Amino acid sequence: MEKLRYDSIGQWHDTWAWLHLSALGGLSDVRTMEPYPDQKEALTKGFDRLREGYRFARRKIKDDRLYKIWEEILTISMEYYLEGDTKSGSHALLEAEGMIWPSQKQKVKYAIEAEKRVFGELKTFAGITVSPYPREGTIEDLGKYQSQLMKLGEHYVRSYQSDLREFKYFSWVIDKSGVIKRITSEPSEDTHELLKPAQRMGMKRIKQLAKDNEIIAAMIVSIVGPLGGGIVGYDIEELGRCQVSARQTYRRHGDEFQYNDYTYHLHAPLLFL
Repeated sequence: MEKLRYDSIGQWHDTWAWLHLSALGGLSDVRTMEPYPDQKEALTKGFDRLREGYRFARRKIKDDRLYKIWEEILTISMEYYLEGDTKSGSHALLEAEGMIWPSQKQKVKYAIEAEKRVFGELKTFAGITVSPYPREGTIEDLGKYQSQLMKLGEHYVRSYQSDLREFKYFSWVIDKSGVIKRITSEPSEDTHELLKPAQRMGMKRIKQLAKDNEIIAAMIVSIVGPLGGGIVGYDIEELGRCQVSARQTYRRHGDEFQYNDYTYHLHAPLLFL
């Protein structure tokens, strides 16, 4: 796993996405999609990749104390991963990510432990109650509209993969009247109305629609390693319910794809507060 030179914060974010999505099912070489034989070594090198872009974080986090807390959250995340607790490692990684990219912001949880470890006392996060999120859930935690969107997303994921077609993102919303609408240009064969302007991930558009009370549910589907082996992520919001991040690892065998069980991670509502 060679070191990377990042020319932009967007390139650096690709490493965050790769590490977060892939580590749950075992890190693989993105070129061959073969699992690394030594997963602990791969994880250590994966976090080394993140460190190559720390200059971007320094530009985003101006406060010195907060920056050191942020660094320690990543250390906590790596420790969890190396201990085999991929869920806690993933949650800590998400919290650190949200301190750089506001659209990914999480409730305060691991920052409290990080501040105590670095400074021995709480100052920045004094008086903050530790969030119960993120936590593990089940399919029963999905609301009516979340279930509807996930079934739709899964249909097109399986369709694209069975036809050996690659994709990066799909996104749909459900408007206040209960009608499903698509917010990304793909999948093009989907007959739902395409909301314009369509964007690559649709996050900016989704936030605006939520702010204007035009939607009651939304989903973004992302994938790592579309035609080899990898993981699909379904991030789904519904009014009045927890945000659900469903993850499913898979492996390709010839022209067939073998899918493993889903894992469900529950987060506090982010878009529909």
